Amino acid sequence: SCNLTGLWDSTEYFVAIRCISDQSVLWSEWSRGKTASTEEKAPSEKVDLWSVIESSHSAGSRSVHLMWKPLNSFPPSGRILGYKIQYFPENNAAFKMANISADRKIILCLNEEAYIISITAYNSAGNSPEAILRIPSTDEKTSQIIETVRTFRTNEEVVVEWTASEPEVTKYVVEWYEETETDPFGRSWQYVSNSTRWKTNRKNFKPFICYNISVYPVYGNKVAAPYSIQAYSQEKKPSEGPVADTGIPGKNEVTIKWKEISKDKRNGFITNYTIFYKPEDGKELNETVNSDVLQYRLKSLQANTQYTVYIMASNEAGGTNGEPKTFKTLKF
Repeated sequence: SCNLTGLWDSTEYFVAIRCISDQSVLWSEWSRGKTASTEEKAPSEKVDLWSVIESSHSAGSRSVHLMWKPLNSFPPSGRILGYKIQYFPENNAAFKMANISADRKIILCLNEEAYIISITAYNSAGNSPEAILRIPSTDEKTSQIIETVRTFRTNEEVVVEWTASEPEVTKYVVEWYEETETDPFGRSWQYVSNSTRWKTNRKNFKPFICYNISVYPVYGNKVAAPYSIQAYSQEKKPSEGPVADTGIPGKNEVTIKWKEISKDKRNGFITNYTIFYKPEDGKELNETVNSDVLQYRLKSLQANTQYTVYIMASNEAGGTNGEPKTFKTLKF
């Protein structure tokens, strides 16, 4: 007999035996194999827990979207059967409520009080340690600890760096999601410890899509106010240019107006607009304005002259022209 040791928990093994005699150099054939599984053990790690709080239409209530990641321990201790959720008002621990979820997300309808929420994963052998998160009350105010956040890109990574006013804070959460994402469960997050720098592969971000990125300080199970910015992992020039509205021209001037390009066509942060205008049989001229300017008055135009005008929107990757428009200045 032989005791096999050092095996993984909750793992199926195949075992076969062969033999050799003292007087031979040849091994026998392998025996028929047997399969057997080692026992499960209770999960040893906490789930990676996060929440998104939404105000409800009904007064005094709000929806708390809880989400968590699968346990990443390897080898696994066993097959997870589900998750136990317990929650209670921070000032009334006796009023404890419980839920069970087979999924890795749940929506809780809570009132305006602060709540303590805990989640454990369980299998046939027991429960994991509790992951605990505090949901603040609706009127709770927290100071802005994070002072600045910036992002930059390398060939392979998106990097987020930040500064904090309280150096004793050593744990943060970086949260990111597409600007147009409306489902709270569509957000991604990652905890960061003992660092004010986080990086991830650029493949975790879609190119040419604007992302909201927030950094949250964490004190124990308390989450403080975030600092949020927007970023692109990669830019390309806008898919279309602005449409110019020439309005009613004067004798020597006209006001050109335009609207912002829709978010799904910008493909990056608009840095400026350039107005190109050209009199009939004349030289093309241009004026450049900042990205927050959506109208511009062209002056010193020739009277009783037909002009062609178009606007170019530019971002870091280049510029795209809008459709040209014509107008004619007045004679008097």
